[in-house]
Amino acid sequence: MIPADIQLQLQDIFHAHGMADSALQECLLQVLKLRDYDHDQPIIRAGERPTHFYVILSGVARYYYLSPEGRQWNKTFFREGQLIGSLSAHLKQQPCTYSIAAVERCRLASLPLAILDQYGKRFPQLQQMQDLVTRQIMLRNEDREALLLTRNGEQRYQWLLDNEPWLLDRVPQYQLASYLGMDPVSFSRVKRKRAG
Repeated sequence: MIPADIQLQLQDIFHAHGMADSALQECLLQVLKLRDYDHDQPIIRAGERPTHFYVILSGVARYYYLSPEGRQWNKTFFREGQLIGSLSAHLKQQPCTYSIAAVERCRLASLPLAILDQYGKRFPQLQQMQDLVTRQIMLRNEDREALLLTRNGEQRYQWLLDNEPWLLDRVPQYQLASYLGMDPVSFSRVKRKRAG
């Protein structure tokens, strides 16, 4: 049984993602499972075919690529109220090309990806949610690509302050450096310069 306060939180998140139909919300609440992840614990590993997507109830998660040498490149971060998973792997029916892990302790609501097909015709809002999430991801990736290709370190840091300041208090500095396409020393230098 899902506690009442978490049900209310989930209903708000579903509504924010275009899933306001109470019958759909009831179906989602029936099939979801609550899962806790510790700091750095993998949620989805690169090379796996995801079977679930997740709603973040608390905590921060990151998407990252791993080079053959073991170097990590942070792609993006998500926090409470956001949906995570690999929609592209699901749509292409292929393994995920990146990993998703908890940055801090996370509580997630896990939903089987199968419901997208199973309930899709009955609840058009599921397709609308997919469209909304796809649009958000596309716009976010385009903005980040432009940031990495056209801006210097100080401009990237300013973008972080303007657009995602919450990351500064919740994500380790070396991960932020990777996210902004900088090495940790350069990131620290820019941060000190801005503070001083």
